[in-house]
Amino acid sequence: MSSKARKVMKHGKKGSAMGEARGITPGGRRSIWQAVKPKKLTYRHYFGGAALLLIILQLLTGLYMIFYYEPGLKDTYKTVQYFNNETTLGALTRNIHRYGAFFLAMAVFIHFWRMYFRRDYQGGRKWNWITGVILSMITAGFLISGAILPWEWKGYWMMEMFNNWLKVIPVFGEDLYTFFMLAYTPSRNFAIHDIILPLLAFILLEIHCLSRLRSRGFADYLVRQLFAILPLVAAIVAMSVIFPVPTEDPQVIPFPMEGQFIPAPEWYFVSFLLPYWYFPPRDWHMYLFWIPFILLLLAFALPFLNKRKSKAQREAIPRKWRTVMKLLYVGTGGTICVLLVVGLVWGSYKAPWMGCNCCHNTAMGIRMGIPPVTYKDTNRNPLLLDNRWMIRHWYEPQVVW
Repeated sequence: MSSKARKVMKHGKKGSAMGEARGITPGGRRSIWQAVKPKKLTYRHYFGGAALLLIILQLLTGLYMIFYYEPGLKDTYKTVQYFNNETTLGALTRNIHRYGAFFLAMAVFIHFWRMYFRRDYQGGRKWNWITGVILSMITAGFLISGAILPWEWKGYWMMEMFNNWLKVIPVFGEDLYTFFMLAYTPSRNFAIHDIILPLLAFILLEIHCLSRLRSRGFADYLVRQLFAILPLVAAIVAMSVIFPVPTEDPQVIPFPMEGQFIPAPEWYFVSFLLPYWYFPPRDWHMYLFWIPFILLLLAFALPFLNKRKSKAQREAIPRKWRTVMKLLYVGTGGTICVLLVVGLVWGSYKAPWMGCNCCHNTAMGIRMGIPPVTYKDTNRNPLLLDNRWMIRHWYEPQVVW
């Protein structure tokens, strides 16, 4: 056999192998299973794609809700109630959007730490890491502004607590607090949640992953990943049906849980307010601003501080010191990750998500039900301006009142 014939045969076998890897049969067709089966379905490659598809799910459900949502100080929650109770698949759509936000936050959290422990920010992927850190912050912005959108007592409480958190920012804190208290309305919150944040997210996603995925075949990736996240989608739908968000009249019970431990994805926000309960006021700046700020700066600087080393550079470092460096790296990241998880679980467990009227409503009887006449009057009741008292009263109303 000539060398040319052997070369042709070799390329033919290589092409046939590549075709089989892509699911292309000898007849030139691709089997359905080969077209849709997930690739690299491990914890290393799962949660990034899951986060992307959950973002698409949030976009689709959010677009449907936009057609019925009318931001305003008076009737916003009524439009939410109408959408939930009167429109086709309104309740299911709203609850899928609500629980989808929780699973999105979970997927982003796991994806972030997976990239940290694998050091995926090294080499030419530092911009993936930097845009990912910013996307994590934007995800938090989506969660906060989304919790405010319904404008029932829970949303109002969320806005108040967000403004209170701004106070701990050095130098600009009081100015930011005043600005948001005077200018932050449901309509502006709607613009942030549905216009500004989506635009920023799309630009960053283009840099983070979309341009790379298009070069690899975006449609194939979406189909394969969709089959991979079916268990997550099933969990979201199941929780949406079993634990739907209540929609009763906000003047009676804004978010009626009647003291029961009912799963509510918004609970993890409370974890970031735990310092108000456990630490005196002089320490709030440290726990609510300086520690998160320093960790955020380190996250941005990590690709420049911990650069990839060549084999010769690694071998030049003594073996014992390499082991110590690895233990410090894994130990520091692991400690921070564990503390965050413990804080989220502890905050969620300790605080069912209830507003003032969950206890102070006439359905609870005269002794507890009738709200105090000053429960909104900060002039007659200055305790309302004491964040520590408010949080502790919210946690332990039978003790702090």
